[in-house]
Amino acid sequence: MARVTQFLYNWLDQQPEPRGVILCVEAGCRLRREPDTTVGIDVVYISAELAARESKETSLIDGVPVLVLEILSPDDTQEQVDEKTDGYLQAGVALVWVIDPHDRTVTIYRPGQEPDLVNIHQELSGEPHLPGFHVEVAQLFG
Repeated sequence: MARVTQFLYNWLDQQPEPRGVILCVEAGCRLRREPDTTVGIDVVYISAELAARESKETSLIDGVPVLVLEILSPDDTQEQVDEKTDGYLQAGVALVWVIDPHDRTVTIYRPGQEPDLVNIHQELSGEPHLPGFHVEVAQLFG
């Protein structure tokens, strides 16, 4: 998580103001209202517009992030991962990355598209939602 977050911060530092915000370690996010759907996400990137609406008194993001990043743990099942990614995409998240440290791959999900799988011999891109974000997948795993 630390490595991918560092690459995201490096990218964010190069973006013009106003900038969005990167949050990590189970960032609380309310994706929907009525009924409220609140989830904890490993790493999120929220737009500058959403960040400007957020209150300093709460750590809960009240809106849909641009990027959701989940890092698989050994006890995650494929059913759980599918349920999470489907929920994010249905809520309007533009880009979901699922990082598998065991296989050293990243699965990229976008609304209305088939998932893409990239491995350590390929590059991970955030285009067009994270303009200019590119990193070799191998670098994510040190």
